[in-house]
Amino acid sequence: MKPQHAQVCVVVIGYNDAAHVTDAVRSALAQGPAVREVVAVDDRSTDGSARLLDRLAAGEPRLRVVHRGENSGGCGSPRNDGVDAATAPYVMFLDSDDVLPPGAVDALLGAALERRAEVTAGLCVRRELPSGRETPWQRALYAEPALLPHPSRRPRLVHDTLCVNKLYRTDFLREHRVRFPEGRHPYEDFVFTARVLAAGPRVALIPDTVYVWHVRRGAARLSISLDRADIDNWRARTEAGRTAHAILLDAGEKRLARAARARFLDHELRLYARELELRTPAYRRAWWELTRAHLTSFDAADLTVDPTAPGRPPLHPVREGDVRRGRSGLCDPAVQVVQPEAQQGRTRAGPEFGVDGGGQHARRAQQK
Repeated sequence: MKPQHAQVCVVVIGYNDAAHVTDAVRSALAQGPAVREVVAVDDRSTDGSARLLDRLAAGEPRLRVVHRGENSGGCGSPRNDGVDAATAPYVMFLDSDDVLPPGAVDALLGAALERRAEVTAGLCVRRELPSGRETPWQRALYAEPALLPHPSRRPRLVHDTLCVNKLYRTDFLREHRVRFPEGRHPYEDFVFTARVLAAGPRVALIPDTVYVWHVRRGAARLSISLDRADIDNWRARTEAGRTAHAILLDAGEKRLARAARARFLDHELRLYARELELRTPAYRRAWWELTRAHLTSFDAADLTVDPTAPGRPPLHPVREGDVRRGRSGLCDPAVQVVQPEAQQGRTRAGPEFGVDGGGQHARRAQQK
């Protein structure tokens, strides 16, 4: 079903990204008449990004620029500003160093209208630059079109914490007061996604590629998901996971909450644990302290039952008093928690194990 009139607002957020923001905005405008408006929110840039956006808006009536009075330090506040400014029935998000591929909005909007979905999601690909190598994120989730009357019908939805590969009904977000955490809140998309799912939307899934996430490992500042050598990254990630789990549990979505715990065990924990031998002794000590504290809140069912992957081997928590020193300075509980092969740089997880979809965006430079 091809949309016939403008119904989508694309919210573009950016901070000090003058080199890329034009490409992002133009990729949104190039989606065609389905896009009613592009709202670009500048988070108090100091590199001329704001002036550049104003010049673009002067020649493009569909582009509006929102200038924040102070830097927020994160992605959540600018996105909330964009939703507040939106006048279109549907809204989606785009970061200043990424792009929308041709046809993305038509594909999402067509499915949303045909299936009366409050949330419509498609495939995101990570494109490594400058090589151009692409890796799909959560490919299996988007292998076939699907309509879910409620998120609990497919708990694996919690594995895709990205907010940018989705189209949302604007009034759905407003009615349920679904917003991003304000201020500096790493992994804000974990919390936002949990709030969306807790509100119980009708969800449509499509196999189309709808978002291209650019990964620039040579950037002056790495995105938070790439900067895993900083222990604050792990601290922020576990805290966001706790918050997301609590949101789902408070909403009575026990199956989704358990799936969120399973995601932590099967993806995030293994992703970080396999890199421990690369870290300093101080990092490893802090990592184990944070990890033990986080896992002690898991109950037995969290550690043995995964509603998204039946048959997973039981995993065991890392608790004080259960730590024995192992070779290379690692703790033996890694064998219990992440499986022996993870210590050797291997994993039983699927081909996307090394692809980190959390806290995806490079606006970490918004930190001041």
